[in-house]
Amino acid sequence: MDLITQFPLGDDLAVTLLVLAALSIAALVLGAVVPARLRGAEEADEIDGELGRRIGQQLSAAGWLLLWVGVPALGLLWLVPGTTDDRLLRSAMLLAGLLLGPLAAWRGLALQLAALVLPEERRTGLITRLGALSVAGALALAVLPVTLILWFLQEGGSSALMSLAAGAALSALAIRVTLAPTEAAAAASALLVGVDENDQPADDAENLGGPLLRTAGMLRRGAGLSADLVALTTAGAALGVMLGVPVLAAEGILVVLLALGTALLATGAVALLPLRADEIGQEADAIRLRGLIPAGLVLVGLVVAAALWLPSAYQDLRFAHVGMDTFTDPAIAGSEPVARDSLEEQILPAVEDMSQWVSATDDGRDAGALLDVLTLYTISPSAVTAAALGLGAIVALAAVLLLGGNAQRNGGTVLRAARTSRTGGALGLAAGLGSTALAAAGVLAAAVIVAGVISVLSGGVPGLALALLAQSGLAALAVLACFSASLFAPALGDRPESPRTLREAAAAAPVGPHGALLVAAAMIGVTAVGPVVTALQVAARGATVWEDRALHALTPLSLTLLGGVGVGVIGVLLVTASLLDAARRLGADAVVITRAAILEDRDRADLPDLAETLRRATLTPVVVLVLLPVVAAFGLGPAALPGVVVGGVLTAAALGLWSLGAAGTLEGAESVIARGRYGGRASWGHSGALTGTVLTGILRAVLGSVAAPALLVTSAVSALLVSGVVALSTDGTDPYLRLGIAVIALLIMLVCWVVSATAPEVDLEDGQEQVARPLFARPAEETEAPLEAMDWEDEDAEIEQVADPVRTAPKKLKRRQRRAQEAAARKKAESEEDSEEDSGTTDED
Repeated sequence: MDLITQFPLGDDLAVTLLVLAALSIAALVLGAVVPARLRGAEEADEIDGELGRRIGQQLSAAGWLLLWVGVPALGLLWLVPGTTDDRLLRSAMLLAGLLLGPLAAWRGLALQLAALVLPEERRTGLITRLGALSVAGALALAVLPVTLILWFLQEGGSSALMSLAAGAALSALAIRVTLAPTEAAAAASALLVGVDENDQPADDAENLGGPLLRTAGMLRRGAGLSADLVALTTAGAALGVMLGVPVLAAEGILVVLLALGTALLATGAVALLPLRADEIGQEADAIRLRGLIPAGLVLVGLVVAAALWLPSAYQDLRFAHVGMDTFTDPAIAGSEPVARDSLEEQILPAVEDMSQWVSATDDGRDAGALLDVLTLYTISPSAVTAAALGLGAIVALAAVLLLGGNAQRNGGTVLRAARTSRTGGALGLAAGLGSTALAAAGVLAAAVIVAGVISVLSGGVPGLALALLAQSGLAALAVLACFSASLFAPALGDRPESPRTLREAAAAAPVGPHGALLVAAAMIGVTAVGPVVTALQVAARGATVWEDRALHALTPLSLTLLGGVGVGVIGVLLVTASLLDAARRLGADAVVITRAAILEDRDRADLPDLAETLRRATLTPVVVLVLLPVVAAFGLGPAALPGVVVGGVLTAAALGLWSLGAAGTLEGAESVIARGRYGGRASWGHSGALTGTVLTGILRAVLGSVAAPALLVTSAVSALLVSGVVALSTDGTDPYLRLGIAVIALLIMLVCWVVSATAPEVDLEDGQEQVARPLFARPAEETEAPLEAMDWEDEDAEIEQVADPVRTAPKKLKRRQRRAQEAAARKKAESEEDSEEDSGTTDED
C-alpha cells in the first residue's frame, strides 16, 4: 500500500496508472494468444505461399528506411541542449518509439493472418471481437510505456514522452510511405489490367493482380493502422502532459490518463456487442451501430467523469504535487519566488473586476503573463475540461458520419458518382471529388468551431486553450476506439464468398473512422505550437534587430512566421510529389509485368525489384519531413517553427480528409456499377469508375494514409528541435554557421531526391514492335469472309455487286458482351428469387 499512498502525484493517480498498466498487459497477452488459437492448419486455402514473401519485402523496406533515417535522427536529438542524463533519456525514448511502430505492425498483421483461416460461418460474429482486440493491442503498446514514464518521472517525463512520440510517428511514417507505392502497383495490376482490360473480377483466381491487391489491403488495415494508432496515442499523451501540467497541475496528467483508460475500456465494450444472425442483410447499419452505442457511452462517461473528478475551483488543483506551489515568473512574483498560497489571497479578490486589470496593462509579455494567471483563477477546471472532452468526441463523431455517409454503397454520393460515370471517367471522378471536398470542409469546419469554443472556454489564455485542444484530441481518440469493428470489418467481411450486403458494408465501414483518426491527429499535432512558442518567448534577446525579430516576432506581420507557414505547405506538397512519382514508377512496372504474365500464360505476376524500388523511392519523403523544420528554423529564423507546424498540419489534414472520402466514394461507385446498375460490368461507366477508383486509391495511399504520421512527425520534430535552435540563436553562434546548417539540410534533401528520381523504371517508349505491340496496344482486329453487298434496284443503272469486308468485334468486346449477357441473366434470376421470397413472405403473413 505504501507504493500507492506515497506516490508523489497522489493515490488516485497511482491507482489509475496501475490499472492502465494492467489493462495494457492484458490486451497485449490476448493479442498474442488469440491469433495462435485462431490459426488453423498451414494448408488453409486462403493463404497462398507467396503472401509471406510479399509482406516480408514490405516490412524489410520499412526497416531499412528506419535504419537510415532513425540513426541520424538519434544523432540530431543528441545535439539538443541538456545534461548527459537528459540526452541519454531522450535518445533511449526515441529509439523505443522507433521500435514501437514495427512491433505494432507485426501485431496487427498477426490478427489479419489469423482472420484468413476462419470458416465462413464464424467470420461475421467475430468482426467486433477481433476488431476490438486489434485496436486495444495497438493502444496498449503505446499506453504501457506512457504509464511507465509517468510512474517513474511524473511531471518531468514530458520531454521523454515527446521523444517517444517522435520515434513512434517516424516509424509509422516509414511504414506508410513504403505501403503507398505498393498499393498503387496492386491497384494498377488488379483493376487496370485484370478488371478493365481483361474483364476479370478483382477477386477472381485468374486475376494475377488479385494477390497483390489483397496483400496491400492487409498491410494497410493491419500494419499501417496499428502503427498510426501507436503514434497518435503517444503524441496525445506527450502533448497532453506537456501542455496540461503548467495550467492544470496534477489534474493535467489525470485528464490524459482518463482519456487513455476510456479508449481501452471502449474496445472492451465493442467486444461485448457481436453481430447477430438476425442482422444478416442489414450489416451496414449493424456495424455502424456497434460503434455509435459505445461512442455515446464514451461521450457521456468522459464528460461526467471530468465534471465529478476534477475540482470546480482553480485554487483547489494539486499544485504542490507537481512542484507548482510557488510562483516563479518574474511578471507575477518579482525577483524571488513567492508561495502560491500567499498570493492567492490577493488574486481572488482582484479577479472580481478583470476590466480594470485589462485596461491597466499593455500587450507586453509580462503583462500577458499576469492577465493569464488572473484569468485562470476565474475558470472552473471541471467545467472547461468536461466541455473540451465532449467537444472532441463530437468532432470525431461528425467525421465518422460525414465521411462514412459519403462511402455508403447505396448513398446519394456514391450513386451520383456511379451515375455520372456513364458519361465518362472524368465526370464521374469530378462528381466524387466535389462531394467529398464538401464533406472534408464540413469536418474541418467542425474542428475550427470547436477550437473557437475552446478559446472562449479558456478565457483567452493560450496555454489553457492548447491544453484543452490536446484533451479534445484524446477524446476523439477514445471515440475512434469505439469504431474498432468498422476498422477491422474488411478483414472478415470483404471476401468473395461473403454475402453481397456484408461485403459492401465491410468495404465502406473504415472510411469514417479513418477520417476521425486524421482529425484527432490534427487536433493533437497543432498543439505543438505551445511548447515551441513558449521556448521562443522566454529566450534571450537577439544580438541585432534582425536576429531578435527572427526569434521573437510571432505576429501576422512577421515574414519569418509567414515563411514558416509556406514551408509547412511546401513540405506536404513535396512529400505528395515524391510518393506520386514512386507510385507512377511501381504502378507502370506492375502493369507491364502483369500484361507480360498474361501473354506468357504464367500463374502469377511478381514484382522482382519491389524492395529496391521502395528503398530508393521512399527515402525522400521521410527525409524531407524530418529536415524541413531544420531548414526553416536555421534558414528563416526560429520564429518560423510555429508556422511550419500550423501550415503542415492544416494542409495535411485537409488533403488527407479529401482523399480518404474520394477513395471511398469512387470505390463504392465501381461496386454499384459492377453489380449491374448503370450499365453493369464491361460498360463505359464501369471503365470510367475503375479509372477513378485507381486514381483516388493512389491519392488515399499517398495523402490520406500518410497525412496523420506526417503531421505528427512535423509537430514532434519542431517541439524537440526548438530548444536547440534557440540556444544556437542566443549564445553568440555566427549567423552564417546557422545558415550553413540549413544549406546542408537542403543538400541532403536534394541528394535523396536525385537518388529517388534516378531509380530504374520500366521503358514505356515505342521500342521494338514485337515487344511493344502486345504490351501496349489493343488486340488486333480480325476479318472474316466478305459478305456480298445488297442489291438495290435503280431505274437508271445497275449497281455492280461488290465485296464489303466486315470487321469482327475485338476479343475484348466479345468478352464484355458475353459478361454483360451473363450479368443480365444473373440480375434477372436474382429479381425472380426476390419476387418469390416476397410472395412467400406474403403467403406466410
